[in-house]
Amino acid sequence: MSRSSPSNGQRGQTEPLAALVAVSALIVGIGLYGLYLTDTLPGTTDRTTEETAVTRIKGDIETDGVVRSSDHDELETLIETESLPHGRNVYVQVTVIDDGRETVVADALFGTDGQPNRDPIESGELEGPPAEAGVATRPIAVATRPGAVRGGTLLVGVWNG
Repeated sequence: MSRSSPSNGQRGQTEPLAALVAVSALIVGIGLYGLYLTDTLPGTTDRTTEETAVTRIKGDIETDGVVRSSDHDELETLIETESLPHGRNVYVQVTVIDDGRETVVADALFGTDGQPNRDPIESGELEGPPAEAGVATRPIAVATRPGAVRGGTLLVGVWNG
């Protein structure tokens, strides 16, 4: 008994439209999986530059959960260059509420190269971030003197140079 084999024209073929639909479904599936991973993996958030900077800077200037207001002149040295967004200007301000009004206890300005620049602050040219800056704030504890801790605010402004 001989077996009949399918002719060469009928073996392993599919319609072109069906192949396109199958490949398209595969590509869509991979894309959806990629979107899912972006939302679930750590470090892949859609946080803004200033939100990331304020979190990193807060970590740099806090010691045991407290920012020391005596570090006013040292603020520039406490903030690591890696905490600053590259190629952007950054203004950092620490304030406390004192006798019912907000008082600046420390501030710093960093240029696009990540280096501190006190000139605009000391000349009064810059009293806060400019209007075009993206701004983020975080509540912090500020030691105004030994044994006295007050609630304060860390403000970070980021803008293009």
